[in-house]
Amino acid sequence: MSVSIKEVYPKVVRGDRQSRINVIAECTEGEILEIKIQPMEIYKIPHTERYRIDEEDRYPYVSAQKSDTGAYFIDYDFEGEQQYTFKIKVGEKIVFNTYLYSLAEDLSALRAYKGDTHLHTNRSDGEGTPFEVACNYRRAGFDFIAITDHHKYAPSLEAKAQIGALTDMFCVLRGEEVHNKDMGYFHVVNFDGEHSINDIIETDDAYVEREIEKILANLKDEPLSDPRGIAYRIFIANEIRRANGIAIMAHPFWDVYGEYHMQTEDVRYLWKNGCYDALEVIAACDRTGHGSNLQGALWADMRAEGLKIPVVGASDAHKARKNAEGLFDVNFSIIFAADFDEIKSAIKDERSVAVERFPSSDFRAVGRFRYVKYARFLLSEYFPRRDTLTERHADALASCDARTEKIILAEGAIEAFDKRFFNL
Repeated sequence: MSVSIKEVYPKVVRGDRQSRINVIAECTEGEILEIKIQPMEIYKIPHTERYRIDEEDRYPYVSAQKSDTGAYFIDYDFEGEQQYTFKIKVGEKIVFNTYLYSLAEDLSALRAYKGDTHLHTNRSDGEGTPFEVACNYRRAGFDFIAITDHHKYAPSLEAKAQIGALTDMFCVLRGEEVHNKDMGYFHVVNFDGEHSINDIIETDDAYVEREIEKILANLKDEPLSDPRGIAYRIFIANEIRRANGIAIMAHPFWDVYGEYHMQTEDVRYLWKNGCYDALEVIAACDRTGHGSNLQGALWADMRAEGLKIPVVGASDAHKARKNAEGLFDVNFSIIFAADFDEIKSAIKDERSVAVERFPSSDFRAVGRFRYVKYARFLLSEYFPRRDTLTERHADALASCDARTEKIILAEGAIEAFDKRFFNL
């Protein structure tokens, strides 16, 4: 027996309809490929004593057909939204095992964008120019980033213009990490706001003080340990929203200078009063995992209290290099949106998943169950296979100062891969 399975496609299909799954294989003449597709969630055979059989025999293998082009195939009625195991057997030996996924209509209309909402360049305290950092993220398989340098908005515009002139397949969004005038503890991410909040804080003391006093007047009867600190955080979030950005609460349980970045009751108060748009539930500035663990636990508690709290995962990277301290390719978000322009609304609608990749290549994903399920499938089956293509795309971007055939060819390879992987 000699069988080599080269490719199975598509891997993602629409649920509640029949789709054809193709297998590209090299086989000894006369070999018969048998295929089994088994639903992982919507069982057709119940797990009861009456139906108890050997697990491998719960669902039958079906002989693959062969097309005029020489590809093997099987037509299958996919049910609902779920993952499937896909096995190929020749004789009595299983020679190949992978996974497929079927989607409901609404999710099938969305793309999965891998991105980072919080990172730095050498325009503040990071390494690499904004353009170099952007290319490194594309090389690692990212679809978008927001450059969020401390106190500075301009670096995000710099990279956005440079990348935007070369490609529309990778997006740099506007951003900054907002602080009070003397830095301090007010770390808030202005994600894709239309103007800088740091500039307001740095140049208009009178306006800032007036707005904070207004907020303090509304807080006078609240039992808060630090009313002015809360007022400043609310002021920053309000200004981000006025700029049509998303106010992201950054790393509240970052262990810095011997204390957490935020007090627990302050976090609760801000969310109970709808002051922020998203929580950085996974953050790589947390070296031990302690902070991300606490952020996730508090997020679960607040959700149980009925609060809507969209999540993001972010690297807070200061070194966008493989294996560099900063772990830029380990903590990130997956956003399900129709296009780049919809990313902000997708986050607000809780179509976002925060991800932490472990050294074992396994993942922890935090978010709504439906999106976590699909994200885990993509993290296993889609993104790793696409990475070699985004590496070529990044190399083309980094080597060109104008849109060239090299960039176009790299983009064409990504588009061809996506067309085979998804049949939606």
